[in-house]
Amino acid sequence: MRALVALIRIIEAGLRIAAALCLVGMFALVVVQVILRYTGGGVPVFTEEVARYAMIWMALLATAVAVREGSHIRIDLVPAVLHALAPPLGRALEFVLDILALGVFLVLFWQGLDMVQFAAAQRSEGLRISLAWPYAALPFAFAFASLFALARLILRDRLT
Repeated sequence: MRALVALIRIIEAGLRIAAALCLVGMFALVVVQVILRYTGGGVPVFTEEVARYAMIWMALLATAVAVREGSHIRIDLVPAVLHALAPPLGRALEFVLDILALGVFLVLFWQGLDMVQFAAAQRSEGLRISLAWPYAALPFAFAFASLFALARLILRDRLT
């Protein structure tokens, strides 16, 4: 179990670094765009497109990290109240909610694969790259979100 926890932490750190690099890249590109726009220079066409793709990757990678931390979108009022009144029922409800979240992440992973396959034949306007690259963020991020949700179910209290 310790090896699994260590592996989960390494993957999480890698995703955090990748998301941070996407954020820094996006910020730098937007700053360059603004400077070039106001200094009269021409703005390269690719900068807006790369910044947009960096934002998409950053947001989806951060989503996977949020699942790892248990801070993804979820209504906590009912589980918190139930946990305070009847801890076993609260834990059971949290388990059911984690199972449902895992199901959603697996569906999003599968649909993401379909979207990548559909977008593979299309080209982006600025970079002229296959749209499979930006769309690959969906299955990539939700594969890790599924892994983290599964780890939360298996390891419960050992991941913190």
